[in-house]
Amino acid sequence: MIRTGLVAAAMLAAVPSRAAPEVEHWSALSKTAMAITGDIALSPARLVAAGRTLPLAVAADVADFGTVAGPAPARILAVTKPADPVLLHGNTLCGVPVRWIVAYRRDDGRRLTLAVFGGEARPSAESGPGLCRTFSYAR
Repeated sequence: MIRTGLVAAAMLAAVPSRAAPEVEHWSALSKTAMAITGDIALSPARLVAAGRTLPLAVAADVADFGTVAGPAPARILAVTKPADPVLLHGNTLCGVPVRWIVAYRRDDGRRLTLAVFGGEARPSAESGPGLCRTFSYAR
């Protein structure tokens, strides 16, 4: 009976919640992030930077996104209303409407990198077409 209860509890824990996706708060780490976005709030549904919001949708979770440091698990987010908002100090994310944001973590999840793309094609690597900038954050 106890074992059945534990299995049921484990199954319920694996079921996605209908609640809003959890928002993660990150502190700007790289000079680029400090100058353009400042600290951010990120969820699968939106990126909030310098008081501006970009609506997002999860396009894919990939195991081997090409980064400068080698392949990494990443989440590819589509910007549902492409835009290039003015952020800190009159800077923008890209210079053209942002269409994709790729998020991946390093250092046991304590660091986050966002690679921002303006191209039409879904990115598969930081070196791909449409890359605008990369931004680094820490917890």
